Amino acid sequence: MPPVEQDPDIASILSPENDPFYKPPAGWENKEPGTVLRSRRITPTLLAFDKINVEHAYQLLYRTTGTYESDAAVTATTILVPYNAKKNKLVAHLTYVDADGSKCALSYGIRKGSDFPGDVSMDYQLLLLEQILESGYIMTLPDYQGLDRSFGVGPLSGRQTLDGIKATLSFERLGLNQDTPVVTSGYSGGAIASSWSAALHPTYASSINAKGFAMGGTPANLTGTLIKLDGGPFAAFAIAGVVGLMYSYDDLLNWVSPRLTAKGSHAVEFARSTCVGETFVRYPFSRVLSEDFIRGGTHLLQVPVVENILSTLTLGVNKSLTPTAPVFMYHGRNDEVIPYHDALTTARLWAEHGANVLFHTDAFPTLGHATTELVNLPNLLFFIEDRFADKPFAEGLQHEVVWNPLEGDRAKQQGLGSIVEIIKNILGDKIGPKTARTMAARLRNRTESQASQA
Repeated sequence: MPPVEQDPDIASILSPENDPFYKPPAGWENKEPGTVLRSRRITPTLLAFDKINVEHAYQLLYRTTGTYESDAAVTATTILVPYNAKKNKLVAHLTYVDADGSKCALSYGIRKGSDFPGDVSMDYQLLLLEQILESGYIMTLPDYQGLDRSFGVGPLSGRQTLDGIKATLSFERLGLNQDTPVVTSGYSGGAIASSWSAALHPTYASSINAKGFAMGGTPANLTGTLIKLDGGPFAAFAIAGVVGLMYSYDDLLNWVSPRLTAKGSHAVEFARSTCVGETFVRYPFSRVLSEDFIRGGTHLLQVPVVENILSTLTLGVNKSLTPTAPVFMYHGRNDEVIPYHDALTTARLWAEHGANVLFHTDAFPTLGHATTELVNLPNLLFFIEDRFADKPFAEGLQHEVVWNPLEGDRAKQQGLGSIVEIIKNILGDKIGPKTARTMAARLRNRTESQASQA
């Protein structure tokens, strides 16, 4: 295995297209998918505070595949090792990037000293990730869109996720191995990668000991998702999605490029160089499926080349792409961003094809896309814990409709307390399971402080 590089001086951190770490060594194309090509230590950061105080943080460059399985590609994954980590388990989490700019990749944005565009959604996700780290799990966070930023290309994202897991399991410094149990999770754009990795796992990476796949707010049908987003307040996601598909499928790029209007060309260039926050502010209520952006855009979804591509990006229709590991899906009934019924349809199709799926519907009227993610954090943690413990799971499709996900006794015990722990971690606590010694020291310090004030 290649030696582990040290993190460079903070002032010298380069963007991915200029960072030699992302340039694979000669002969990389001949390596098996999942092979580690480079590794380095990094200093991870969160918000405007100092580093995320985990015990170790690494990044791996690994061999994977591109738009098609025959395409050789490379991408990176970031590994976070909490203090007192559970060395016999791995959680793969797919953060939502939802953008096409090179600086939007987590492997860049998480590094201290990066010129990250300030997308608050990434910082918000890292707050949630800390709770998983607090449970003691080693985490791997693949750049599942690849170096070409293929936002929306599910099969590519699924394979790059699975290869990232393989690379992590083989990284000797972690002490993991090919038999280590793995749970994978992702929300929104991250659910594209999580759901497709679940679908592809049996045929593409069956050697992975997958205990379960969790996904929320899942864009299960890109056609339906584009229609819902277009012209609405979240139209930026539609623009980023179309651009991601364009630069992943040559046939689509060749059809769209000569038909772009001046406004459309500017939008493509802007999306390719920025992250979701900037695109969101620039293009609310825009209609990419219109003559404003693409000549003939009103009927874009009926163009044969577009139809052919989108037909391969709908989950559940291909029986051979059915998960064999347990699947936990959660979705707000009133999700204003991602179509709820498309996700439920995928769950039903998967179950008809033999999958075991727990589908959790959040029915509270005010629960939207972002809030559904937040209130289900305890349920995500429970799923991870239960899968690693091999507890009984749903057979076929189990559909639960819940008014408030925090109402259950189990959720109450961990729901609000988890947010408190996250705040403590930001203020400098070492991230990892609290040992008895640590708890005793805290109690002693508190007692001594109270005594001195008496």
